[in-house]
Amino acid sequence: MNNTKYLLGALLTLFIVSCSNENESVVSDTGPIYKGPYYNEFLACNAGPAFQDGIQEMLSAWQELPAAKGLGWAGVYAPKGDDHRFSNGWWELEWDSKESSDNAFNNPSPEFLAWSEKYSDVMTCDIEGRFPWTFYLPRDPGSFGEVMGENGYFASEFLACNYKEGKSGEDLRAAVVQFNEYLDQNGSEVPYFYGVYFPQFDTDTDFLWGNWHASFETMEIGNKDWEENGKAMQAKFDEISTCISPDYYDSRELYNNPST
Repeated sequence: MNNTKYLLGALLTLFIVSCSNENESVVSDTGPIYKGPYYNEFLACNAGPAFQDGIQEMLSAWQELPAAKGLGWAGVYAPKGDDHRFSNGWWELEWDSKESSDNAFNNPSPEFLAWSEKYSDVMTCDIEGRFPWTFYLPRDPGSFGEVMGENGYFASEFLACNYKEGKSGEDLRAAVVQFNEYLDQNGSEVPYFYGVYFPQFDTDTDFLWGNWHASFETMEIGNKDWEENGKAMQAKFDEISTCISPDYYDSRELYNNPST
């Protein structure tokens, strides 16, 4: 889905793997699922006075902390470009359940508390105001090669979307099935995967579509190919929803535990 493809904060995406076979996509009442649903919490984060000099040390120190029980993935995203909906960044934690997230935040480890206090002048995040989403990964993220590059870097593109009158999640699921078929037939010249988020809080957004590439250079290659070959598939998405201009992020994976 073309144009549906941070760093003042970090993203920690929560994976609750519920599919019966992790090596194959399955189609259920929620559509094609490779893994999911995931429970995602986005934390709005803002830079402190020591951000520029301390952020890399802060993130490296976080990577050395004992992982909270139920944590599956973590990464950081910095807004790229001037035309962006948010001035802040985001921190996201990937859990196997809402209960694991609540337990980690309600019973933080001594190591985490010491880390948080030490780097409070680098970055602060709104822990109480977390934004939860349900996330679906409709196909193997390695279908077209490894997206995560050196030091875990990757490029992200997100679009907030709303259903058109008379359309619903059922229509989106059908389009995602067709999109997978399109990808199977046309492939991708560059590493790429995508996912769909559904809000679990009050918001005007019906769903969020994310596209992930190895870099913004490879993203441009993929977008050009889509403009040439994906017109019919884009029209199917356009029948279902309207999406605002995308937000772009420089992104970095910090932690990945596929077994969670």
